[in-house]
Amino acid sequence: MKKISVTIIALILIGCSNLDVVKIDAVRSFGDILKILPAENYKGDSSEWVIAAPDGAAWFHWKDKEIKIIVDAQPFIFAGLDLSKLGSGVVHENTLVYSSPLSNATERDAPLKLFEKNAEFFRASLGYHPEMDHYNITTGNGNIFEWAKDLNTNGKTGESQNLDIVFALNPEPFIAAGVDTKKLEGWTYTQVPVDIDGKPTNVWKILKAFNLK
Repeated sequence: MKKISVTIIALILIGCSNLDVVKIDAVRSFGDILKILPAENYKGDSSEWVIAAPDGAAWFHWKDKEIKIIVDAQPFIFAGLDLSKLGSGVVHENTLVYSSPLSNATERDAPLKLFEKNAEFFRASLGYHPEMDHYNITTGNGNIFEWAKDLNTNGKTGESQNLDIVFALNPEPFIAAGVDTKKLEGWTYTQVPVDIDGKPTNVWKILKAFNLK
């Protein structure tokens, strides 16, 4: 009886995994982004890839053990940022790095395949933003990389704006570290609609968004 129960449970879990629409479709839509904005191999390491923002001031980076949002520190410094007031491990050379661990596996694949293989490991960080019709990955503390679910219909909720990829940062640590958001160039300090406990809520974010088409 125990063996039968274990088998049934295993089949149920497999079925649930196969029905993880967010994970499956997030990988599919991420592939659409890569067709327009191809990932680049990072420093010759075939297990490490990066998508560079069109303005060259932000990057989404992933490999077999870690995902990262990396941004150019200079605009924040010019806007008053005191680097010493940021958390440890954030400042790296001339960039600010926000990372989240992945698996301990070492894989050497094309970027989309590597992303797909690791989707299971960062599933808890993978989500859907219905207000913007975006999928997203959070690296913690409110720092997020988003991409359009459908590049053909994206922007219908944002009037003339087509936000195909978005780097979204939690503004609170920056403001606490001296950043004047009115002087922050290349980024937009604005409210973003999100769903919190079933209620539509606006939260403040620092955004860098791009139309890829």
